[in-house]
Amino acid sequence: MRKPLLVLLLASISLWSTACGDDNEDKDPCDTAGDFDVACADPDAGTPPPDAGGTDAGTDAGTDGGLVIVAAPEVWTWVDIQGTACGNGAQTGIGVNPTDASTDLYLYMQGGGACWDEQTCFIWATASNLSTGYQAAQFQTESSRNLYMFNRAQDANPFRDMSYVFVPYCTGDVHAGDAVQTYGSRQVHHKGAANVEALLPRLVATFPNTQRVFLAGSSAGAFGAQLNYEQVAAAFPTARVHVLADSGQMLTPAGNLYSTWVASWGLTLPEACPDCDTDFTRFPAYLTDTYPDSRFGLLAWDQDTVLRTFFGYNATTYETLTRQLLVSAYDGRANARYFLKNGAQHTFLSGLGTITSTTGVTLNAWVSGWVSGDASWSNALEP
Repeated sequence: MRKPLLVLLLASISLWSTACGDDNEDKDPCDTAGDFDVACADPDAGTPPPDAGGTDAGTDAGTDGGLVIVAAPEVWTWVDIQGTACGNGAQTGIGVNPTDASTDLYLYMQGGGACWDEQTCFIWATASNLSTGYQAAQFQTESSRNLYMFNRAQDANPFRDMSYVFVPYCTGDVHAGDAVQTYGSRQVHHKGAANVEALLPRLVATFPNTQRVFLAGSSAGAFGAQLNYEQVAAAFPTARVHVLADSGQMLTPAGNLYSTWVASWGLTLPEACPDCDTDFTRFPAYLTDTYPDSRFGLLAWDQDTVLRTFFGYNATTYETLTRQLLVSAYDGRANARYFLKNGAQHTFLSGLGTITSTTGVTLNAWVSGWVSGDASWSNALEP
């Protein structure tokens, strides 16, 4: 891995999370230029509205054992979740924005880097919110809440009639770990997957009539959405769970980095996929083949600067491996599609209302097809 470039790209997360780039004429001008996050909000939206119900929502103390979240409709409310932990060991929670407009649930996982040793966690500080944690105060100013995908006033927004759940990121493990590690003199709680396990009973109790779960994430959250698919699907056995991975192509990284991630984060991979612990590309293929009734969508830049550095490849090799992944895990499968653009940018969903492929397919139309399952939903591939 080219460590000097990694320092340059990933150690400046706090800067990139507030800066907007304009690297591609089709790209939303407020998409992040190099962060594992979707952090720039609609400039016309203003600051996020106050949360309803203060720092935490109430709970229904009935037969559900107090699991039901009581929150005002169509506004954001922060909910503390017992049994969760950020990298610093402090409890975290989720943001909820319920509605009665449909029984659909949009479960979005935030991005924000990753780390696996003292250097990446504390010297380069490549994982967002690891040391500070993420609680109500952070959510109160969370700019992602103003993005197009959470705007109910946008008639074309494919998520506008869904209940929203925002899963913050503060564990440094792409939402997929369950381990406590000591790096140098400090401890890190890689509890991303354990946090998902803790929050799911609250969601099941709160949204008992859910028919469809749209599980999505950007960058680190995109990996988290894929790696947590099975436990989300198990929690909602009567619902269809569909996955949208925004800038989260599962390539096997250079060298021994993948085995380091698995060991450091306590990553649990399915026994039914025996090659998944050595070949990361096998995981999306495993999902698409094992769950044919679910839809798996991938949004990808073919030379993504952030991800190619994360995986340890140059631009040419990264593009080659990305296109090979599309063939091995997506092509020929009725339930898997991709939206591939040429470029070195990172993440798409902050530009949901503005990005268009050079082939003429708008991102909003493509994502709408993923939501509806329309027969016209197809690959959007730039040569």
